[in-house]
Amino acid sequence: MNKRSMIISLLLVSLFTGLSLGQTDNNTSITKTISTNESIPANETAVATQSGTGPNLNYIWSFTGIETGPITMVLNQEGSDLYGQAKYEPEGGKAWNADVMGSFTDNKVDLTLTAQKDKESITTKMTGTYANDTINGNFTQISGGKKVGSGNFSAMWISPDITSYTPAIIEEPKVETPASPVVNASEEQTAEPAKPASRFVDIHQYADKIQTGVGDISGIPI
Repeated sequence: MNKRSMIISLLLVSLFTGLSLGQTDNNTSITKTISTNESIPANETAVATQSGTGPNLNYIWSFTGIETGPITMVLNQEGSDLYGQAKYEPEGGKAWNADVMGSFTDNKVDLTLTAQKDKESITTKMTGTYANDTINGNFTQISGGKKVGSGNFSAMWISPDITSYTPAIIEEPKVETPASPVVNASEEQTAEPAKPASRFVDIHQYADKIQTGVGDISGIPI
């Protein structure tokens, strides 16, 4: 083997050795990438998914903790915007309806409920966290520029059919009509006005005195 052949052989050996080392590095990189992806916790993946499109909150919900009984709320979701209606129908109490608007970002839910209770307008601000098909958080109520209530609330969806929601029936206060006074039929008849005394005298009633000349005729009017 001459010198030229030996140089070519050494170059070929070096070339194959480099390719082999490069493939090893690529395989190692791929292995590291797979291992890194598999090590992402499941909850972090869920958060990343929610920050993109997020879960669908188009449900009819039942909220407890704000009123004595449950508040029924229907929510419509368009992207991160929420809007809908709410109602409260207590047994033996006055029902009311309300408008709702808010937003949803990651796991955070913000809702504002405005209700007309009797003659007062009450606004309820709710801030909660969505997890496992429930919303839990706290609320603050104001009316007339004053804080009238606060506390914790909890909500869970009760129906996916938002078209089945119907507002509460509000009974209008009954206005009593005063009874008409009873009028006696005899009182309805108008009394005939008294006839004025005539200045003329019917002399026929004094005919006997005039013709016979008997009796006192001084009482006969002229």
